Amino acid sequence: MRMTPYLYFKGACEEALTFYAARGLGKVVDLRRYAESPMEGRAGGAWRDKVLHSLFEGDGIRFYASDGPDSEPMKGSALMIEEGDAERAAALFDQLSDGGRVTVPFKKQFFGDVYGNFTDRFGVQWAIIVPADV
Repeated sequence: MRMTPYLYFKGACEEALTFYAARGLGKVVDLRRYAESPMEGRAGGAWRDKVLHSLFEGDGIRFYASDGPDSEPMKGSALMIEEGDAERAAALFDQLSDGGRVTVPFKKQFFGDVYGNFTDRFGVQWAIIVPADV
């Protein structure tokens, strides 16, 4: 058994995947559009070129993602990246949070870890941590 996050977007899935790939998180290994399925007419055909289903993978990262007219933004959870290299983690934090909203600045926290979190420009919540024991 494995738990894999599935991210839902309201039309910006492909843009988000391109953004994540450009920041070095990984790449799209499977992408299917509404036009390639029996759901082509969803939302009156306006979603024809949107992402029905995709798989994104990188070093230590794997998630599925899609678009949907009835998709809800992510609430009450975040995707957490654990990184052993503080410089790489800081760069990733800056790159992924660009255009988003930082809720906890990336810095050494009272509990000893270097940590920060934010909501990116697509509404996905992220946390990045460099454990103190690394």
